[in-house]
Amino acid sequence: MTAQNPTLDTIAVSTNYLNEVVVSDSRFELKRSQSGKTVVKIKQEEIQQFSGLGLGVLLSSHLGIDVIGKNMYSGQNPTLSIRGGRNRQVLILIDGVRVSDPSRIDNDFDINALSIEMIESIEIIKGAASSLYGSSAATGVINIATKKAKESLSIIGKKTWATEQAANTPLNQFSAGNHLIHASGTQRGIGFNLIYAERYSHQMSAVVGEEADPFNKVNFNVGLEGKLGSKLDWRLSWNQDDVSADYDNSLPVEQADFSYTTLSNRYALSTKYNYNGGSLNLNAGYQDNKRDFVSSFPLTYESDNLNIDLFNKYIFKRNFYTIVGFQFQKAKMKADYSPEVTQSDGYVNFVYLDPSGLNFNAGMRYNHHNAYKGHWIYSLNPSYSFDLNSDRQMKILTSYSKAFIPPGLYQLYDPFYGNEGLMPENNISFEFGAEIRSGQNVFSAVYFNRKEDPTLIFGPPVPDEGYPVGRYANSDKEIVYRGVELAYDFELFKKVKSRLNYIFTETTNGDLRGIPKHAISGVMDLPLSDQTHLNMMGQFTGERIANDATTLLDPYSLFTLQLNHRINKPIANVFLSVYNLFDTAYVIIPQYATRGRNILAGISIQLEQR
Repeated sequence: MTAQNPTLDTIAVSTNYLNEVVVSDSRFELKRSQSGKTVVKIKQEEIQQFSGLGLGVLLSSHLGIDVIGKNMYSGQNPTLSIRGGRNRQVLILIDGVRVSDPSRIDNDFDINALSIEMIESIEIIKGAASSLYGSSAATGVINIATKKAKESLSIIGKKTWATEQAANTPLNQFSAGNHLIHASGTQRGIGFNLIYAERYSHQMSAVVGEEADPFNKVNFNVGLEGKLGSKLDWRLSWNQDDVSADYDNSLPVEQADFSYTTLSNRYALSTKYNYNGGSLNLNAGYQDNKRDFVSSFPLTYESDNLNIDLFNKYIFKRNFYTIVGFQFQKAKMKADYSPEVTQSDGYVNFVYLDPSGLNFNAGMRYNHHNAYKGHWIYSLNPSYSFDLNSDRQMKILTSYSKAFIPPGLYQLYDPFYGNEGLMPENNISFEFGAEIRSGQNVFSAVYFNRKEDPTLIFGPPVPDEGYPVGRYANSDKEIVYRGVELAYDFELFKKVKSRLNYIFTETTNGDLRGIPKHAISGVMDLPLSDQTHLNMMGQFTGERIANDATTLLDPYSLFTLQLNHRINKPIANVFLSVYNLFDTAYVIIPQYATRGRNILAGISIQLEQR
């Protein structure tokens, strides 16, 4: 990778790709060559490139990950998709702490509420990881690390101006944008982070039409960190996400003067006590959520959840890594029926690194849920790395894992649609793949197969039992998702870094609404000079079934250009992005608007204490 300023880098491939350190698949800092999982690592340099385009666009630029709804108006509720799974099957961690909203049907988390400006790095594990992280980690884990305190006093200001409007409409005004103020430093051994970020848009409509649906999001972050003595590290943080937006009627689909607000507070404490050969770790978090919907049928949802994860890490003889832990979760929702669930888990995990290049990662967890009692899960994940010759290295990986998704509070206890007899959704996942590296070129191929049995569905009407419309149930059919992921990271010309991704996904009895059978994405970083970089991104989305489970939507391709220029004195970055370069018209949800060609321009300035 070329040497560059940390505030302006490229979406480049590291020359030491297999020696790159990854954490999320084992909770230990291990080389990528020692990992038996498919791990995507997104660093700060790349996150900066996508600051104006949003978290959904950033995640979707990587292999096997899609955020359905990222190309619609800003207030659209996005759906995360990894290997045929959806929100309820993808676990979101922020600084190691699980986040979710128990008042949502699937007890999932809306990434639309986060500010990309507060993120330091992201690691994504693809495949089941419930044995290490607990419930909902069935198709993937997205582990978001927020920004940490700097050693010296630093103040960063950022301002962007953008358009946000549908395809084939004139770009006649800047109607969207971002603001950021970030102060960070360390005083008397205590580091601090203070971040204010805002994003707004006021010209695009939710459904196709002339009436705009404004969107506004404000994020606050306050973080403190330090050491107690020489062995105990601690970090304390508070984050608030405040979203307000207008939206339109969905049944029937038409323009409407509806609005919603979402307010979420997240509190987190992380501690690490280091001792000879290991550490005792605590990741604890509390989150409260409130959502208000003003429409023909006004609704208010309130919920909170508590997560405590205490685990001990110990390394035997430098090649046997072990974790023993206990996790407790409690979720509550304010409603007439006052639902509440608790989960208590004990788990173990170990990684063995053999000098021959054979690595073995395995884990087991026992989950006790107050609704369905006990549940065992496990994972087996061997891999083998070796030299093909003096220029090529190869890694072979495979895994066989069991994961689970517990029913949400609404699915269990709602008086009209709930079912207290629900069992958790079981996922059995198998994957097999290989990775070959030669110089700066890396090729990988992975086959995955995932079975859901039982799965969670909204079942057919049961009039005799008082459910004339239907209620939540466990399907009596085995559902299978399978596919292939191909990735090629390479140097096209000298210093021109590129990556190409292809994913094929199919199902038996499953739900692929909005998920294409074929998807291709590519990113190229072209250095125009030491200070100026041009990034080009293309995405092809193949045919897919619409939300009505009948309509077949046409494929489409989108192209984006990003130009960044670094200024050394003062430290600054000037950037310009053109999204959907050819103003392509396409459909994600029939009758809902999608983004056309849009422009974003901005500047960030950093002041540091010398």
